[in-house]
Amino acid sequence: MSCINPASEYEALLYLAQRLELRFPYLDEAEILALIAEELEPFSSVKMRYYVPLLVEHNLLQRLRRTPLLVA
Repeated sequence: MSCINPASEYEALLYLAQRLELRFPYLDEAEILALIAEELEPFSSVKMRYYVPLLVEHNLLQRLRRTPLLVA
């Protein structure tokens, strides 16, 4: 397993989840996985899967940057 060259789409998405946990510590693991699943949904019918994790990450980072941090 290598974060630089993941062996599969699943592995790449796991590394994405780890990076997001470090970058957005106010989100817990379940929230991050739910966000990834939401962003992955539009790509469910794509046949060429190589860039899907990269596109999911890009879309998710844009989404999280737009969302203000709610402080209680």
